[in-house]
Amino acid sequence: MTLKITLLLILFMRPVPLSTIEQVEKEVTAYCGCEKCCGSYADGVTASGYKLQEGSKVVAAPKNIPFGTKIYIPDYGLATVEDRGGAIKGNRIDVYFHTHEEALQWGKQILLVKMKG
Repeated sequence: MTLKITLLLILFMRPVPLSTIEQVEKEVTAYCGCEKCCGSYADGVTASGYKLQEGSKVVAAPKNIPFGTKIYIPDYGLATVEDRGGAIKGNRIDVYFHTHEEALQWGKQILLVKMKG
C-alpha cells in the first residue's frame, strides 16, 4: 500500500489527497497537428491556447474534463488536457504526437489511466 501511494505522489509531482486521483478506463486514440487530424484547426495551437511542439505531452478530452487536468497514460506518460476535438466524446481521449506516423503507430488502445483535477 505504501509503495502505491508513493508512486502516485511521484507521478503527479506533488502531494495531493488520494481522493483527487481517479483511475478510469478510457479509449485512447492519437492525433498530430496536421490537417488530416485537425482539419482547419491545424495551426499548432490547442483549444486552450497552448502552442504544440515536439515533445509536448497533451491530451484532447471531452468538455467534462477541464483544461489543466493531469492524466497519466501508460506507455505515453504524464500529460495535460489542453485540447478538445469534435470526435472526442464520452469515454475517449486523444494523445498528441509530433508526427502523423507516430499517431498512426499508437492506434486505438483501451487503457486504465489516472486523472488528477
